[in-house]
Amino acid sequence: MYSNNQIPPMPLNQNQATQRRIEHSALRRRMLCGQWLQDLIDEIANHIPESRQAAWGVPDMSSNIFKASVDALCGLYVEPPTISVTEAGSQTAEGLVGREGLVNNAGLWSMMQKVQYYTLGMNECMIRVDMTDDGQGLLYRIVTVDMVDAEASAGDPSRPHSIKETRLRYCHECNKHEWTVDHLSIENPQNPVYEIYTLNQNGERADDVTEKYLGQQMSGASYPYRDSAGQPFLPYSLYHAEVHGHLFDAYANRECVMGALNAAVLYTYFLHLCRDCSHPQRYLMGATLAGLDTFDNNLESRRQAIASDPASILVFTPDPDLQAGQQPQIGQYQAGGDVGQMLESITVYERRISSYMGINPADVQKMSGDPRSGYAIAISRSSLRESQRKYAPSFRRADVETLEISAKISNRYLSTSYPESGYRVEYHAIPLSPQESKEQRENMLALLAAGLISKVDAMKILHPDFDDTDARRELLKIQQDNLTF
Repeated sequence: MYSNNQIPPMPLNQNQATQRRIEHSALRRRMLCGQWLQDLIDEIANHIPESRQAAWGVPDMSSNIFKASVDALCGLYVEPPTISVTEAGSQTAEGLVGREGLVNNAGLWSMMQKVQYYTLGMNECMIRVDMTDDGQGLLYRIVTVDMVDAEASAGDPSRPHSIKETRLRYCHECNKHEWTVDHLSIENPQNPVYEIYTLNQNGERADDVTEKYLGQQMSGASYPYRDSAGQPFLPYSLYHAEVHGHLFDAYANRECVMGALNAAVLYTYFLHLCRDCSHPQRYLMGATLAGLDTFDNNLESRRQAIASDPASILVFTPDPDLQAGQQPQIGQYQAGGDVGQMLESITVYERRISSYMGINPADVQKMSGDPRSGYAIAISRSSLRESQRKYAPSFRRADVETLEISAKISNRYLSTSYPESGYRVEYHAIPLSPQESKEQRENMLALLAAGLISKVDAMKILHPDFDDTDARRELLKIQQDNLTF
């Protein structure tokens, strides 16, 4: 029995391969969310024996090159994308995708910044679309893939036909939290499934709690997610960092995740080295320190200590056993390494890790001119635009699916008639910096003067969203305006 403040451990998955995927995905999520302290402690234990761990001190979480790299690459949703619909449905879709439409009111595009963050960091992420509790609007919920088990048909291995989402719910009747599974399946369109059940700690199905949480059974004819033709669908859209033809690609860029953990281990050692350099180990041979303070530690052990300070004068008495002519010796051990060289090595290591994530080495810049300073990721606008071009196709496909699901749910529960297909999503390009604009103009004018580029091509460079027709139309307008004025 768990109290309100107690959360039971998440049950295991019966499939070992799925469990390994879930565990690795959960590690990525913890590193993206700042919840990876225990993971770092475990990684430190892999490097040094237990007897040395206390000497290293508190693990250092100040650097997470994996999270920083993912942060830098997220640029698709800096501004909400432009949504259009095929000509036939453009007018009727305004209430869904317009400025004051259901999608904007539900906050989808502001949420998408976080969706891209999880997608790039975990390689996949899901959105579940539903109605709000009051039944007046749409509700979007992020579902990370460490909480999902899914199946796809052999004919289309990239599209799930069955989803099992593990969710923590609070049971008011039981006065405790319990892990449940939302199981939705359209594998058999004639008999779709929507059920909720609990799991025991072995990951085995326990009790059917569908009616407890939904009020009634929802499978078969009662299945709630159907399009205007009555066909069942899953209220989930699946986002991929890159299209790969499968449901999950959990281990892509795994080396970056593990490298980030290793870098944090090295930073922890670096702090230990700083302390070692600041307070070097001293030794005394052939003499005794006079006037030691004696501390009683819980009446069980006794230790002697002295506060070392530049203002203090330490008084020693020679050891009576010293041989004639011998002198007491006072010295200190040298630090285990060079602080500056250590930090430089770590930052170079981090720079290599970030390159695996697709960060241009030129965008990983020194924080200062001091050779001991670390690196910061300051991704350029050109690199961010390249990131947009790379990820836009896969995100566009999933965004379209999210809008189609939104239309289907709205039509069913709000009696609207929004088009359930035909949506187009265009992302806003990152604007050029003043220096980039100047360089582009100068380069383009030089090419025009040399006859190496046409005015149409030049116009398309100035307006990346223009095609040949748009460019010619704009040039003709400029020509007519010049004749007029």
